[in-house]
Amino acid sequence: MVDKPFSKTIQWKNEKFDKKLKKVTQEKGWYYYQKSTVEGEKGVNIPLEEPIKGLWLLSCTSFTGYNEAEKMSVYSNEVLSEYDLKDLFPKNAGENVEDYNNRLKSYMVLTAKLGKETIAEGFYKDIKDTVTSKSMGGKYCQPNYFLLINPDKSTEIVRFLFSGGSIETWIPFAGNKNGLKRMAVSFTGSAERNKGGVDYEVPLFEFEEVDEKYSKKADEAAQQVANYFKFLLTNEVTETKEELVEVNEDLPWQTK
Repeated sequence: MVDKPFSKTIQWKNEKFDKKLKKVTQEKGWYYYQKSTVEGEKGVNIPLEEPIKGLWLLSCTSFTGYNEAEKMSVYSNEVLSEYDLKDLFPKNAGENVEDYNNRLKSYMVLTAKLGKETIAEGFYKDIKDTVTSKSMGGKYCQPNYFLLINPDKSTEIVRFLFSGGSIETWIPFAGNKNGLKRMAVSFTGSAERNKGGVDYEVPLFEFEEVDEKYSKKADEAAQQVANYFKFLLTNEVTETKEELVEVNEDLPWQTK
């Protein structure tokens, strides 16, 4: 068994205002979930310490969400693009093209679940309408692995789950593949948006030069993540939610 290489799963959260208490109970920002050490006690969402800067390693596709009627999370395994899969799994000697392509496609199958029940299985484009329907409550999620550079200059591999408001700004930013491969990403605050009469904020990103020593560490970290996915895919292990992160944000996101 290969241990997961990332230490935290991080998501963007908007401000929460309690009308009864008449105060903000959650500031906007990037949060990770920390389990409680007390049995039966809920964990807490902890804000990520700023400044937030990291080197991008790998991007995936998955589903996340929350079904309000069932009070259950929607989630799935993570799949890689065909381009990345070809890097991880080169064609075997004697393997014909059709068999090779079928093998790669088998690694791209998503299994979406509501609680413990499987609600859809297949390629993203084939099951997205089912999973992201209003009755189901799922939405597109793009897990991205980063080598995080902490304020004390230490590093760790983390997983950012971009969905909702964060995917709205991340996708156009990440379109600069050359920047992602050469520079660090700085998480630089937020901008106000409005959709359907609802005000919300989206995170912003910038590219930043980084010391070469971190680039070398990122190469090593990328290999750790690659080895992790090789193990998951070749051993038919379906990764599920290790950490429950609150995702039931009642915001008017459009699914991809």
